[in-house]
Amino acid sequence: MAKIAIFCKASFSHGMGHLVRQSHIAKILRNRGNEITFFTPDYSPAQLWLDQWGLSHQTSNDVKQVSSDLIILDVQDTSAAFIKNLRQDKKAVVSFEDLGEGRNHVDLLVDCNLGEEKLAGLPVQTLFGYNYAVLAEEFEAYHSKPRVFKNTINSVLVTFGGTDPHSLTPTLAEKLLHIQPGLSITLLAGPGNENIPALKYLANKHEKVKLMESTSEMAQTLFAHDIVFCAGGVTLHESMAVGTPAFVINQVQHQADKANRAEKQGAALNLGMADSWADNRLPEILQSNPKILEKMSQAGKSMIDGKGLKRIVDAIEELLKL
Repeated sequence: MAKIAIFCKASFSHGMGHLVRQSHIAKILRNRGNEITFFTPDYSPAQLWLDQWGLSHQTSNDVKQVSSDLIILDVQDTSAAFIKNLRQDKKAVVSFEDLGEGRNHVDLLVDCNLGEEKLAGLPVQTLFGYNYAVLAEEFEAYHSKPRVFKNTINSVLVTFGGTDPHSLTPTLAEKLLHIQPGLSITLLAGPGNENIPALKYLANKHEKVKLMESTSEMAQTLFAHDIVFCAGGVTLHESMAVGTPAFVINQVQHQADKANRAEKQGAALNLGMADSWADNRLPEILQSNPKILEKMSQAGKSMIDGKGLKRIVDAIEELLKL
């Protein structure tokens, strides 16, 4: 049995995507007999999330003090000195979406947002591309289910991650209801969302508006809706895997890069950044015909098959054998 430490970003501004991604990885590694401990900032929604899944955790940012066989970093932008200090203790190091100098000194670098053309010159083992998008296990099954789009959009999912720091969920919902008052909308609020009172007000006021406070069935939830409005993070990749057309409002710049890439492939529509998004396109979106939605659905499914989680866990376990 190997000891594995996982360090993640998690805060109101950073959201919960890094933590959710690593919890999927941790559950499989634990099921395969490894001992997993998370190390997170002092952020109660993150700790509650880990408790919900029975994952051990401590509040710490001091990686050097951790006793483990392998360290997983989902903190981004590491320095070369930081990684070299870790490896002095002969720990194996895996880093996710790391664009800092430290990426050149880890044992395994994972980034589903970078294509194979970015491999040139990197002196480390890499797992790049959509084949390594980390999604919950059930996405593999929902990926294979056929989608049918009718003449009108009947159900819309609105969700902006674990925290929604720009309060996009209530703002967007009100705009959609102004355009189409009888629209069926599900508002999915993550564990760090601070807009719950406003969302409850909308759900109470409108018969076809439903509020979900977190879910353990994200694949099923996405699959049950015709379209989704989301940020350009994990939810974008989840929607692509199940073939739910995504309309993206980004909260930080790196999400916009992901959304642009998905849009170029025909799987999503990038509406811009949270402070300047194209709300004038909402009427057009709600009138999208089935052929357009079907094309977006198929494009997303052709890029992400839901098997990335198992591919990455297998690669991590190969490192432990060295």
